[in-house]
Formats: sequence, structure tokens, C-alpha cells
Amino acid sequence: MISRRIRTTSAAATLLTAVALTVPTAAWATASAASGTAPAAPTATPVGARAAAVVLPTGDRLVVGTGANAGLAVDQAPGSSSAFASVQVGGDRYVIPSEAAPYVGRSLDLSLFDVTKLAAAGTPSAHIPVQLTFAAGVTPTAPAGVTFTSVSGQSATGYLTPDSGKAFAQALRDSIKADLAAGHKAGTAPLFGGLTSMAVPGVVPPVQPFYPLHILQVNTLDSTGAPSGIPIILVNTDNAKEFDQQLFSSDGIAKVAVPAGNYAAIAFDFTFEADGTTPRTNIVSQDGISVPATGTVPVATIDERTATSKITFTTQKPSTSVGGYVAIDRVDPNGIGGGLSLIGGGDMYITPEAKPATGSLDYVVNYVGESPATAASQYRYNLAESSDQIAANQTYAPADSSLATLRHTFNLDPAYGTNEPDIGSAFATPIGWTLSGIPATGKSATEYVTGGLQWFSEMFLPMVPNPTNPIFSFAFLDNDGGLYRAGQVVQRTWAYAPEAPNFGQHSATPTGDELGCQACSGAGNLNVTLGMLGDSNRDTTGMDFTASGASQLYWNGQLVSSDTNHFGYTLQNVSGPGTVRTVFDYDRTPDGVSQSSKTHTDVTIPYSGETDPSLALPSGIDCVPADIANTPTAPCQILPALTLNYQLNALSDSNTSHAPVQNLVLHVGHLSYGTVGSRAHIDSAQVSVSFDNGATWRNVPTHGADGIYDALWRNPSAGSPVELRVTATDCLGGSITQTVTNPYTVG
Repeated sequence: MISRRIRTTSAAATLLTAVALTVPTAAWATASAASGTAPAAPTATPVGARAAAVVLPTGDRLVVGTGANAGLAVDQAPGSSSAFASVQVGGDRYVIPSEAAPYVGRSLDLSLFDVTKLAAAGTPSAHIPVQLTFAAGVTPTAPAGVTFTSVSGQSATGYLTPDSGKAFAQALRDSIKADLAAGHKAGTAPLFGGLTSMAVPGVVPPVQPFYPLHILQVNTLDSTGAPSGIPIILVNTDNAKEFDQQLFSSDGIAKVAVPAGNYAAIAFDFTFEADGTTPRTNIVSQDGISVPATGTVPVATIDERTATSKITFTTQKPSTSVGGYVAIDRVDPNGIGGGLSLIGGGDMYITPEAKPATGSLDYVVNYVGESPATAASQYRYNLAESSDQIAANQTYAPADSSLATLRHTFNLDPAYGTNEPDIGSAFATPIGWTLSGIPATGKSATEYVTGGLQWFSEMFLPMVPNPTNPIFSFAFLDNDGGLYRAGQVVQRTWAYAPEAPNFGQHSATPTGDELGCQACSGAGNLNVTLGMLGDSNRDTTGMDFTASGASQLYWNGQLVSSDTNHFGYTLQNVSGPGTVRTVFDYDRTPDGVSQSSKTHTDVTIPYSGETDPSLALPSGIDCVPADIANTPTAPCQILPALTLNYQLNALSDSNTSHAPVQNLVLHVGHLSYGTVGSRAHIDSAQVSVSFDNGATWRNVPTHGADGIYDALWRNPSAGSPVELRVTATDCLGGSITQTVTNPYTVG
């Protein structure tokens, strides 16, 4: 996404072993001729995407960006939680569903919702481990959705799964409804009859820096003036490294030991109806909290009665809110601090806040509204505003003439049945981005987005239905997006076959930047990162977090690394020219898909070892090898990695061909960002097909030149298997071979 640091995550994919093929040796011979010996292989470090899939204990699915200013995408498919609070403190992000909020900091430990650590812990299909403690005299009983693995006295260990998490979420909602029915505030009664603590196993309290400390008392009042129990983000606005934490008040009081200085607080409170829904959320931003070095520390008060400004969007066409968010980020003069994003939660009321005297405040509001079901053609508004303060007037009414139009259409694998994709768009801000994936109606969606902002879109692929043996899958596609002008119309077809990974040809300012530069050299290092999914658009990247596969890397013909958890590499301490070769295999059959179910990509990239200013990576795109060296501003240049773009003609919206003869227009080029990328001549391309699961192959007529080729073949009978293989070379000695199993369906 838009982080500024590449971090390896084990959540990227589960991979299997690939087969090593013959390796070109010309570059190795050139590099070693002077000394007569082979140069030592550099160090290889597998890298993952700057995004990871996470499943919360409530079963909600998220895509979490890693690093600073990273993004968050929430899949709001039917059955998911209706509202979320995303809290950024102490370097970690926590995403708390509304039904869990009354219990977090009490019976439910905050560690359960630490998506930064969950993203690094494992694949989303794995069990979600928990440790539980019950009150004295209470027989430990597994809460709904939890499976016990051991019980000892008042303690137990167990796990949830992505499917069972929904039962756990419903049990939380039922507890809230029971409290309200009894005339109590949500979260008053003991949870599940005596659960006192549920946490991630092995949670260790964070180490606090040593400073002279002073006791700060924060009083919290709800919208009626009564004492409340709410989460509070507290940030030292002089130096957030000294204090940046989340607190929880109880009976209207929170006390905490903090260093002297100036502080700001951000608090939120979901209100609940009798049925457990959240019709309203109060947001309080409180600046000017002072903790003196000597003398009495004044009591700070968080009063929800000051949240008087209702956030309202009015659209020219009728629309009803189905998503969007409110975000506040409060940082010190060095840009370090904490923040809050609220996704959903009914009507939002917020406390006005002037531009702060110390540090800065970033405020963003986003409205997503859908057309009435009776509209002749369905549409969606996606509107945004940002500011360095929170104005008292929170009423927004943009004219349609100030908006851009995004028209999405979807080609969907027949295996998805009637399941539909989720689609959402996000705009980049200084504090990252947040996106709600909202179910599409049919196979198209029209979005009206605020003009003049940098937007990108993300499509969550459906899950394959299997009532007897449910398949959990998690895959999505992103585009680069861009700066959309008022009145501009942008059309895009998503998932047009084949869904094969490639390096792509990108814009100079990709907003939806999942991978950083996919093949670059800088700071004595170089990287090759392929990604996992693509489509017929040249800028599409994607991930399938339930796929299996493998990755291998060779340097000058020698195997350097073979791995099962990654889809890219960084080579460190590279000296002189050479040749890097990567082999990536992905198997999506665990998802249950019938199209593009397996891909094999073998890429050879020559490295000159020389600086070429014409290949300098445009600013604003992360240089992965420079980031790995902790020198992100080091000069960086794009490597000549070959990339393929497929245009299979006459496919239906289910990627099915009914034509007796299939036509492919193939574009072969090099990885590029804007106008920057290798322009080396494309020497050759050959298309081959197999109709017997790869047992035999047939080269088909492939005509063209200079990177544009046309291929034709006769389709087999309906329902027959198809495999497509493309091999291309350039004048530098670079090559790419890609095989796609069942790229489309023969109908």
C-alpha cells in the first residue's frame, strides 16, 4: 500500500516447491572473465508485500498495510461487523469491531485486535489462538466460536477460526443486547458468565521509556453527562516517543503516569440500540492537556457533550450511507503520534478543534452512499474532505460537477456462482488511507468520487461457494489509480482473463502501490518482486493469501535461495554486472477457482552494474533495495524486467470463450513507471497451448514485432482443459516464460 518501509511478512502466501530449469550463463561468464573465478553470490532476502491479510477474532476480513502511513481495507461483506475503530498508537494498529468495543481493555485484551502483530503472525486461514481466564468459582466454558485445547483450573487455551469468529461476534452482540434490556450500559455484566480475560497467548506489556512521571487523571463523561467507560488515545504532542498509548476509563476515570509535557487526547464511544446496532458514534478530540514538571497536575476531562457537530453529506442524487470513515491523526513536530479511524457506526458527531499550537492534526472525512434499489441504474458516491483542523460546520454538499466517475465491470470465474465481488476506492492522505470493500450489485458498479484527489480501487474476489465444505479464501486486485479530475470518466474491467502475475507498466505516481518498485537496483542491492495476481490491465497487482506456490532465485546461474513463504527477493551487496533469474509458482486450487488456477513464471533479468539516469525511478515510489539498506533516498533505477500483457478477445463476462478460434493480442514490454523503463528491443515471442494438462504442447502461429504479437488457435471442445504458455526475449539477453493453467473456460 503506501508504506515507506518494506517488511517481510509471513502472511503473504503459503508456497510449494518449484522445479529448477536450465540457467543462462552468459552474464556470469562476462562478469567473471577478468578474474577467472565466479564472483561470490550476494545475500538473498525474501520479501513480501507491504500488505497482509488479517482475520479478526470476530471473523472480519482486513487487508493491513505495513510500515508508516500504511492503509487499511475492510471487507464489509454480508455478515461482517457493521462498524470498526482503527487505533494507531505505539507503532501498532488496532482494529476493534463495534461489538467488541465495550469489552476491550476489560474482558477482551487489546492484543486480540493488534492487526500489526496478527499480520506478521501467519496466514489468515490458520487458527487464531487465545488464552482465557475465568473468575474464581466459574467452570471454564468455551465462549461461542472458541474451541478449547486445554483447561487448567480457571485458565484455558483455545482458538477461533475465520468461520467460528462470526459466532463469537454474535455472542458479543447478544451480551450487549442483554445489558441494554436490563437497563444497563453495554459491557456492564460479566462477559459470558465469568470470563475475566481473553488475550493472545504470551502477551507481554510494552516496555516504557524511563522519564520522571506524573499522575494524570482523565475524567470521561457520556452524552448525558454521566461517567463513562471508553477508549482514549493519549499522545505527547511535544515528543510522542515519550508517550503514545491507548487508555481505558472505568466509571468515568482513567489514571496514567506520564512525563511532563503537552498532550492531546482522542476518544470515541459507540452507542447501541436494543438490537445491538450502532446508530451513533461520538468522537472527542481534546487538545491542550498540560502536565507540568512540578506542582499539581490538572485533571483533564473528555466530555461527549462537546461532540455537537454532526458530520453530514448531501448528494445531488438520492443516496444512503453504506460506508466511509472519519480519521484523526495527532502528531508531534516530527510527525510521530497516534490516530483514530472510525469505519461505519451510524451518525457521527464530533468535537470541533482548532489548528493545534504544538504538533499537527490531520482530519479526514469520507462518505460512501449507495443509490436507492429502485434507481434505473445503480450508482455509489465516494466523497472525501480533509483539513488541518475540525471545523464546527461539518456539513458537506459537493456538486456532481465536481466529481469524477469510475465505471467498474467485473469478469468472474464461473466457480464463484452467484457470489459477487466487493469493490471500494480510497484516496491517499498524509496519514495513509482507509477503504471499505462494499458488495457490488451485479457485475458492474459506478462510483462518483471527489475530483482533484489521488484515488485507487481495490476489488475483493468472491469466495467459491461450497455448503458441505466451506472454502475460506482471501484474494484481491488493486490498480495504480491516479489523480482524477472533476468531470473525468474512467472505465475499467476487473479480472478479465488471465489472472496472471506480471511486473506491469505503471503510472509515475501509483496510489495503490502494493509492492514498491518491483525490479530495481539501488544502494548496492537489487530486488525482484512479482506479486501473485493480475488481469488484462497493465497496472493491476494482486494477492491471494490462500494460494500455495514457491519462489526460487539464481544469481549468475547459481541457486541462491529457494523459499515457500514469499514472492520476491532482495539481493544485497551486489558487485559488478550479472544476471538474476527468479522462478515463481502459484497454485490457487485451494481457493476452489476454475480459471488461472496455476501459474509458472520464469524471468531472467540482466543487470549491467552501471548507472543509467534515463532509468531513474520516479520520486514517490518506494525503492525496495534502498529501503532494505535503510537509505531510502539513495539513487534507484528500474531493471529491464520483461512483462506480458494478454488481450484474449471475445470472452464473456465469465471469462468464457464460445468462439471456435481463439485470438490473443500479446503485448511484451518492460517494467515501467510513467515514461521511465527499459526500451530495449523485444526480439521474439512465441505462444504455445496444451489441451491435455500439459502432457503435450503445440506452438501456434505468433505474428508481430516490436512487442506486439497476434496469435490464433482452435479451441478444444467445451469444458476441455486449456494451458497457455508464452516465451519472450529481448536484445539484452532478458527472457520471460509464463504458463497459465486454465486461463479461460471453453464454452
